[in-house]
Parts: sequence; structure tokens; C-alpha cells
Amino acid sequence: MSPNTVFPLNQDPENAITQRILEHPRVTFDVDGDALVIALKDELLVRTSARTPTLDKELERVARLSGSLGREFDLDLLDDVEVWRLNDPEANSIDEARRLRKYVRDEYLKTQKGPELLLPAVSPNHVCVVSKYDTCPAGPPHPIPPPPDSEDFVELPDDGPRARVVVIDTGYIQTTPPHAALDARVQSVPGQWLDTTVNPAVWRLSPPDVPDADHDGRLDGVAGHGTFIAGIVANGCRQAEITVVGQRHDCMPLAQPPNPIDEAMLFVAEFDVAYSLLQHSDADVVSCGFAFPTLDAYASISFSSVMQVLTGPHARRRGVAVVAPAGNESSPRAYWPAAHPDVIGVASTNRLGNARAWFSNWGAWANCCTRGQDVRSTFIYWHGPIEGEPLTEIDNFIGWARWDGTSFAAPKVTAAIARLVAESDETLLPVDAYHKLVSGTGGVTVTPLTDMTLWPFPGVKLPHLHLG
Repeated sequence: MSPNTVFPLNQDPENAITQRILEHPRVTFDVDGDALVIALKDELLVRTSARTPTLDKELERVARLSGSLGREFDLDLLDDVEVWRLNDPEANSIDEARRLRKYVRDEYLKTQKGPELLLPAVSPNHVCVVSKYDTCPAGPPHPIPPPPDSEDFVELPDDGPRARVVVIDTGYIQTTPPHAALDARVQSVPGQWLDTTVNPAVWRLSPPDVPDADHDGRLDGVAGHGTFIAGIVANGCRQAEITVVGQRHDCMPLAQPPNPIDEAMLFVAEFDVAYSLLQHSDADVVSCGFAFPTLDAYASISFSSVMQVLTGPHARRRGVAVVAPAGNESSPRAYWPAAHPDVIGVASTNRLGNARAWFSNWGAWANCCTRGQDVRSTFIYWHGPIEGEPLTEIDNFIGWARWDGTSFAAPKVTAAIARLVAESDETLLPVDAYHKLVSGTGGVTVTPLTDMTLWPFPGVKLPHLHLG
């Protein structure tokens, strides 16, 4: 199916969030089975090592080079990735990527864990969302009263060793009244996005996470997502020092005055998320809250390049653990960055922990699972309707919520890794801490869990970490 056609998905095509994304002039999409692949219409990603005189000639005819990860970090990457901006406003990155691939053969890339990745020379700059593209994550949050242990849900650390955790997500919202202990443990920093609409391209700061960016009187579908996840990490590891990197609607230049469609964008570009991962890779654990499918099921060249650095001699922190959610499309298709062999991809069990959660992606490309259904954590204060609901349907959030999604299973694993690192006086490499967890020697019960429901690949077994 060609880009920008009607898509036969199980999800409601009239969903307001989906439609707003797909109708944006800088967005294009393609449908492949049950996967909706979304990309920036005017940007291509190119592997430097794959460039040939023939490919260069074709690239320079249709696009201009805007930047590269290696250039930004002054690294001699083993396989750098560049951003090229298409010249023709009517051109389409999906069509151009497929056309340009014909000039260069695909390549296989080895990973630290062994499995090879099939990499294209050229891909579109995929759009990322926090684990789902329509109602994020697997549905809206639900208000709950403060839990009985709310005062002890997040504790200040003692004087022992710490573990450094970075959460790359929507950002962090401080509430009134505050979650005082959580605020004291969280450093909030803006993410960055590469603005290729100007020449030369420039890096700009992402706007902060806010409850209602488009001013429609409804709580935005992902607002408070990073605050919720920070609470999960802090609750699971008392010694975690948490940095939340806010990347929400950062791939669209805001008009003056701001266009509400631009202002409420719920997604980022994969290149920008990969940039943040490199920028904050001196942590012990990085929890990357995004999940996206790739065009024609190739490996993501952005995350493949970054993980080469993080697992190689250029790594800023040896043995850093990168954790990512498997996604919420109830699909066996690989979603990135969770699908990278050197990333810890986390699927979700149901509330009882005896089966795959109905929404969770699942496959041998994931690494483990834990409960992501009916998760409860810190949230914002909001009295009013939620995005996708009528203005007359009022919810009352008083700083707490329950939510479903693989993006709430992943930070539980992040916290468990961080706890083991801190308890080891930081002598245990984070990736080795994960291996202790899945082996059953990390103080967490581990049992196998098999899903037989997702076709055409039923019967995939994953280790189930019983993390509550």
C-alpha cells in the first residue's frame, strides 16, 4: 500500500490523535500488515558507510545534508547516521528511501549479543511515540485516590551508593501540591530536536510537558507520562538518581503564533531520540519510553549506530543498560528500539501475571516481560475531560493514576537493574545486573510465560520477572 492512503487497521481510523498526526503536512505513513509506519515526510536517514558515488549523486540531486550523530558528538562512529532534508516539498521520504535503496546493497551488522541486523543504506526518519500512536499508551490514565502507602511510595535515598537512571520520555511535570520526595530525586532537562527547516540546521530545545498543550480543555493523551514513569522508577529503586529528558512534540517547528496542531504533537523523530540516548549514555540505566515499527521491517539505523557506540570502546559508561517497551499494538512485529539485540525489550503481562496483556506486543525479539496492566504511580492534578472524551465527561486526578501499557512495564525492569547496581556498591555492570535478574539470582522470582495468541508467530516464551 502506498503512503497516505486509507489504512485498514484494527484501530479506529477516526481517532482524533491518529488523524491529527497523519494529516500534518510534515508527516507521511505506510501500512504493512498490522503496522502503521509513520515518518517525517521531508527527512531521510543515511548510513555514512553505505554511501557510494552513485548513491551520493542521487542523494545530492534530491536532498541536502543537514547533520549527523558523529558530527554532533565528535565520535568516529563505526557506522555513522546522517540526516538529509528533501528539496522538493512534494517529495516523500518513504518513496525516496525505497528508490535510493536500489543503488546500494543492504548490509548485515553484528551486535554484542550475536544476532545480526539487516540495515538499509537509506530510511525515512521514523516518527516515535511513547509506545502507541493513537491513544497513548494502551488507553487513557484513570484517576485513583492516593494509595495507602502514598507517603512511603517514594522515599529519599539513604547515604549508600546510588544508581544513575535516565528516563527519555515526555518530560516531568511538578504538581501542586507537590510529590515532594519525587521532586527532590528528579532532575528535569529538555530534550533537543534537529530543525532541518533552516539551513544550516540547528538544534532546538523541546518544549516542556504540560497538561493541555493545544488548549482544547482536555488532558493531552500523554501528559504526565514521564511523571508517572519517574514514580515507578523511584518506587522500585530507592537509591536511583533520576534524570527525566523531555521529548514530546519536538519534531515540528512551532509557528508564530503557535499552531494548535503543531503545539500538541505527541511524537518525536527517531534521530532526536537516538541523539538523547548518546547524550545521556553515561548513566547506569537508560529507560527509553518510545516504540515504533520501521519501514519494510528493517533495523533502525539510528539506534543500531548508537548501540554500536554504547557497547563499544567509545562507550561513556561501560555496560550501560538500555531498556525500552515492546509497544502496545498487540502485534508480533518488531518495534524499535526494544527490538535491538543489545536493548532490553520489555513486554507486558496482564494484571494477574498469568498471560500476555491484551495490548502488548510480543515476540522473540523482546527480552522479558513483567506486569504493565493496572500499574499505579504518581501523576498530575487535573479536573476535567481527557483527550478523546466528551467535554462533559469529567475526571478528577489528585496526583495519582492507574495506567496500562508496556511503557509502564519497562521502568519496573529499569528500577530492578538500578537496585542491583546500587546494592553492589556500583561494582556490578548494569548489563550484568540484568542477567542476574533473568537468571533468578537477582532477588526477583522469574518464571517462563508463553503466549499462543499472536499469529503468525505463536508460542514465543519470555522470562516473566515478578516485579509487582
